[in-house]
This record gives sequence, C-alpha cells and structure tokens, in this order.
Amino acid sequence: MSSRTYPARGVVLRSRALGEKDRVLVVFSEEAGKISASARGARNPKSKLAAVAQPFTLAKFLIAKGRSLDIVSQAEIENAHTHLAGDLIKTAWASYFCELCDAVPEHLPDPELFELLVVTLSILDAAESADESEIIGRWFEAKYLAHLGYAPILGRCVACETKINFAVDDTQNDVAFSPVLGGTLCSSCGHQHGGQMKVKVQALRALRRLEQADAPPDADAFGEKFFNIGAARRDLRDVLQRSLSAHLEIKWKSRAFLDEVLDSPL
Repeated sequence: MSSRTYPARGVVLRSRALGEKDRVLVVFSEEAGKISASARGARNPKSKLAAVAQPFTLAKFLIAKGRSLDIVSQAEIENAHTHLAGDLIKTAWASYFCELCDAVPEHLPDPELFELLVVTLSILDAAESADESEIIGRWFEAKYLAHLGYAPILGRCVACETKINFAVDDTQNDVAFSPVLGGTLCSSCGHQHGGQMKVKVQALRALRRLEQADAPPDADAFGEKFFNIGAARRDLRDVLQRSLSAHLEIKWKSRAFLDEVLDSPL
C-alpha cells in the first residue's frame, strides 16, 4: 500500500451530489475521524460504490489522498443497516445520531464515539417498536453528552452543591434544572438563575439510568419504571435536547425532522 492511500472503517454520515456522476461522502471513521471523500461514479446505480454511498452504511474504505478532496478507491460494506431506510422513525433517529457525530471536527479520531455510533445504529436497526427506538435514542443522547464531558449534575445543586433529596416512590415532584449550568438547582438557587426548566424527578432518574447503562435498557422494564409515567417522557426529551443545544452549535435539521415524526400520529 502506498503512502498516498489509507484504510478507514467508517459510517457514512451523509452524502451529496458532485457533478453528474459522483458523490461526496462524509464518513465518520475509526482511524481518521470525520473525513470527506469523493466516490466517483456513485450516482450511477450500477456503480460498485452506489450502495456504499448510502447514509448509515458501515463499511471498510480504502481512500486515496487528493489535492483538494480525497477519493474512495475501494469499499466493502460491513453493515448496510437495511431496516433503517424502510422505517420513518428509525430513519429520523439514525439521521439525528449522524448529525450529532457530524458536529465533531474533521480529522480528529474518536474511537469511543465511533463505537457508540456503530453500536447504536446496529441496535436501532433491530428495534421492534417506536418506543424501543426512542429509548435507544435517549440512551445515545445521554451517552453522547457524557462522552463530551457535559453529563448533567443530578442529585445536588449545580450552583451551591446542596444535596437534593426526594422519596424513592416520588414520581410527581418537579426539580429545577438549568441546561446552561448543567444540572439541578435547589429551591433557593432556582429562584436566582434564569433559563431554568421544571423537570419531573422521575425524568432525572431515567436520565441517570441511561447514563450508567452500557447498552440501551430493556424497553419493557425501562418503560414501566421510568418512561411511561406522566410527563416524565416529555421532560426527559426536553432535558437532553436543551442540554445538547446549550453546548453544541448545530442547526438541528434532523432533530426538527425527528420531533415532527415523533409528534405525528401514526
């Protein structure tokens, strides 16, 4: 192998047309981080690169260095995640995951985030219900925040460090939460800081469970204990989304689509 080529095992985050026949692939790779490369002829359905140019595809690439844009010289699909494209909810979630990974700088390897994306897409591909897909999605958001160092502080006041306690069987009380400060606020500090939101205590328990889980929790057990209790599901979504917005500068194209899909009656 010459020094002008390099291997990259990666997920296609997105692609765009280039000229009449080619596509530019944005790939999040294990070895080289996020890279952009031209897939020549990929717009032709008969091209060997047509299938690998689809979003969410996990593949092994051989890429040649170019003057202004690298070039995909070979590609072998490892997992096409065929069930994602045929399910609107799964497509929306997968697009959202890819958008979050697209927010990282180019050419900055992040093996842990890469593995999180690969595992999540595989599990989402096999999900059997919309609720299961949503739990997978919230797990990804929680792990993504923690990976970036923005895991919310829960159980004590982020401003004064006072411990915040609620009874184990309390599912209805509200807790002040500041996405900007990154955690819960006691009743005293809650009156002093703007931009806070009121969150059901059960939603924060669900968030803690997701942060600590090595894999998305069982949908039935998690749903019964955390996810289907009053407004906790909505509050969990809002805490995660507002926390991500507070720390990331993204236009959120896919998240708007995701929210629209989730809010639409099926």
